[in-house]
Amino acid sequence: MRVFTSLILLTACVAFAGVAFGVNPIGPMPESYIGYKIGPVVPALSFNFFNVSGSFEYRDVDFDEEYSGRGSASIISPALSTKFLIGSSDLQPFIRLSAGMPLLLSVNVELDLDDPDYEDEIDSIIDVAKDGLDATLVFAGGAGIEYFFAEKFSIGGEFKYGFVIAGGDWEVYENEFIDVKGSIGRTSTGLWLNYYFQ
Repeated sequence: MRVFTSLILLTACVAFAGVAFGVNPIGPMPESYIGYKIGPVVPALSFNFFNVSGSFEYRDVDFDEEYSGRGSASIISPALSTKFLIGSSDLQPFIRLSAGMPLLLSVNVELDLDDPDYEDEIDSIIDVAKDGLDATLVFAGGAGIEYFFAEKFSIGGEFKYGFVIAGGDWEVYENEFIDVKGSIGRTSTGLWLNYYFQ
């Protein structure tokens, strides 16, 4: 039975499907995907890549002490997504759902201090922070419209709502723990360029 079902699915994929590729270069978090179009449905693997950076300045008037620093982090967020195209005209509305898990690629913190012990201490703090992080989950739903200006090419706009669940737990001192949980929702818009190989 499994072989028969697999043959039916394989035949359907070859007859009615094709590789699909798209990029969303505009917006706060550029995104790309590669998937497989089966009729009006496009299951895909999508990727967001973004950098976070900032700076800080510390001053203690009582001890006449001050220093500043900079920090940055690189994050990639792979996600499984499904797009549903509606209709068969040149102008097709769509809805899209996705779920993913961001991965921290790198963290860099620099302080304007001459003491090398501080660098080791910062690296240690970063390692502890990474180890204590729970799995961060990202869910998103979007709706938009694609215009097929050629047989295999389309351009489209999308309005998306994303929801992030994050948290972590850390041992500050022996038998003293911090447990943090949080979530954030955000809306965004994007401009998609799509190519369907079928």
